[in-house]
Amino acid sequence: MKIGIIRCDARSADCAGWNCFKAIESKTGEFSQYDKIELVGFDTCGGCSQGKADKIVKKAKRLKEKGAEAIHLCNFLVARCPSKEVYIKALRKRAGIPIVEKTHGGPTPEQRAAFRAAKEAKKAKRAKSTK
Repeated sequence: MKIGIIRCDARSADCAGWNCFKAIESKTGEFSQYDKIELVGFDTCGGCSQGKADKIVKKAKRLKEKGAEAIHLCNFLVARCPSKEVYIKALRKRAGIPIVEKTHGGPTPEQRAAFRAAKEAKKAKRAKSTK
């Protein structure tokens, strides 16, 4: 299956798709449904559009032109985007390609705990350096 991934533009500075690529390689999460996977593109939504779907639909159509047979919306976009319902509805109506919500299964509890611990350590270090 040739797929494209659309991720949140605002989160793209913090997320380079590590978990998405790992899930593709291991065929886990939403990628477990495919026998063979070829990633044809990895793009952003185009930026917050206050509920207008034109940018994300344009991006999906471009991925389709490049050979994508399905578009996966990244986990963050599906979980936290305030325009997700508008985007998903417009994509399903106008992009002419299957839209799959989510990519990977999300961070494990261990990964979440390590992230929280690192965040707290950084916060404590900052507080200590300002004294």
